[in-house]
Amino acid sequence: MQGNKITQRIKGLPPVAYMLVVLIVIFSVMSPNYLTLMNFKNVLIQATPLMIVAFGQTCIVLTQGTDLSLGAQVSFVTVFTVWMALRRIPLPAAMLLAILSTTLIGVVNGVIVAKGSIPPFIATYGMQNILNSLSLLLAAGSSIYFQSFIYRIITETIILGIPLMVWAAVLVFIMVWVVLNKTRSGTNIHGLGGNREALQLAGINPIICLIKTYAFAGFIAGIAGVITLSRIEAGMPTAATGWEFQAVAVTLLGGTSLREGKGGVTGTIFGVLLIQVIKNGLNIVGVQSIKQNAIIGSIVLMAIIIDAVVRTRSKE
Repeated sequence: MQGNKITQRIKGLPPVAYMLVVLIVIFSVMSPNYLTLMNFKNVLIQATPLMIVAFGQTCIVLTQGTDLSLGAQVSFVTVFTVWMALRRIPLPAAMLLAILSTTLIGVVNGVIVAKGSIPPFIATYGMQNILNSLSLLLAAGSSIYFQSFIYRIITETIILGIPLMVWAAVLVFIMVWVVLNKTRSGTNIHGLGGNREALQLAGINPIICLIKTYAFAGFIAGIAGVITLSRIEAGMPTAATGWEFQAVAVTLLGGTSLREGKGGVTGTIFGVLLIQVIKNGLNIVGVQSIKQNAIIGSIVLMAIIIDAVVRTRSKE
């Protein structure tokens, strides 16, 4: 009985999970230095900021939307936090205020999308440009710096052999998973993507639900911004350029649907790890950086196609 449950869970994994295992085996054969504890930790550390952003993007994708401002929000947090710290605001307080700011940015995105009936990618693309300009303005067109031991507390603290920043990603995952699977808000998020009319018939205001979802994604992006700042120790206007597209890609890789309100953050983890395992493996085996994007893009595209085919056949 227990064996059947385990088998069913394995079969329920998205195709990207199997591809992840295959790639790990391939890279392990190609390089004896790949399958080590040190390298595994490195993969997790490198994956953490994008993984957190992708958790927020997953929530948006479940509503049949995409938030193209999430990467810009992360960059803005790094700049805004340092900008405040340079003006004698204690760094922890500056970090909290920066997270609050991205939460409010999420509210604005949600209001524009929900009340303005503007397609999410257009509304959030506009916000992306506003935030990019604001970050450049605050940083005077360059990176700004503020030295603090707090950065190292976040990046170098080890608990049970695992870096604190990875534990932060675990906590964010648990938080988002609980919201999506164990709360009414999570049911509403799935409903926004699956059957918005049913929400209205149940007396639930989809506009409020959508605003809350974008605010939640902004809050999560703020956390990713603080972790990114701790890693780079600078306010950098381009710190997370392109992350919004990567977050969409890994969300789709993880099996979340753009049209049905189906999916979740568990699959997103596999999507993020796939990208990072590929990057890490290509570096270790010595593939030139100019070739890596083409290889990564091809593998991601293949994984998405395989996932789409599997889903279509399962429906038939």
